[in-house]
Amino acid sequence: MSRIMLAKLIIDMATYFFVAFGIVLGGSLLGGIAAFLTKQPPFLRMDSLAAQLKIWGLAGALGGTFDSFMQIERVFNEGDISPIIKQIIFIISAFMGAHTSALMVQWLVQGDK
Repeated sequence: MSRIMLAKLIIDMATYFFVAFGIVLGGSLLGGIAAFLTKQPPFLRMDSLAAQLKIWGLAGALGGTFDSFMQIERVFNEGDISPIIKQIIFIISAFMGAHTSALMVQWLVQGDK
């Protein structure tokens, strides 16, 4: 693998990570503000939203749909393994971003351990 391809892979991984991270963190924070404005417990709402938004952070980072999973299926049918490894790396990177953000929100609001 050349240096340019490796650099592009790392850049894409960071992008997927932080997009998923931002979706979960931003949604939780804004949901907490909405809960405060409607006189509900904001920390409790932020904690529950962080857990609920993890799947949407993953889907949003991967392009808004589950197109990555369809591409994996197509690769299995065609027999070329290289793109499937790349897609799996992107899925793992997006999941790590969403999960890290959810853990950070739980840590900030002292939610479930």
